[in-house]
Amino acid sequence: MCAALAALVLAPVGVAAAPSAVVPDVVVTEGGLRLALVSCALRNTGTGWSVISDAGHQPSGCEAVVTYADHLELQHDVGAVKVSSLSVTVDETYAKSGLRVGASVGFDHSNIYLHSGAAGSAPLNPATVSASSGNLWVQGWLILPAA
Repeated sequence: MCAALAALVLAPVGVAAAPSAVVPDVVVTEGGLRLALVSCALRNTGTGWSVISDAGHQPSGCEAVVTYADHLELQHDVGAVKVSSLSVTVDETYAKSGLRVGASVGFDHSNIYLHSGAAGSAPLNPATVSASSGNLWVQGWLILPAA
């Protein structure tokens, strides 16, 4: 893991304005690949899902989350041209309840599906999933155009 991190130049770099108002954190590899960090915590305390941005949470590249009947849409229009990776995990609150999550990732948004039933079961309606302190954690890297 340390060798992989050592390959990144972590100093802030100039970023051309993204198509939206979101300016992500960007790293540049020794080979010159530009990667935008897409990361955040998502929470629904009972009034709807949102990206947490407060004294203890700092999102990067995430604009908003929209709730649909069978998934969440995380908007992250950072100007990506390829997807490197993105993962979504549950915290200990949701892990205890058996919640599972998975994402379908795109350049400007990702669809996050929540499940609790048997394999092959239909996704849950995200509006029905809430906890006062439960989070979904999102972390990913999207490839930006060459500088």
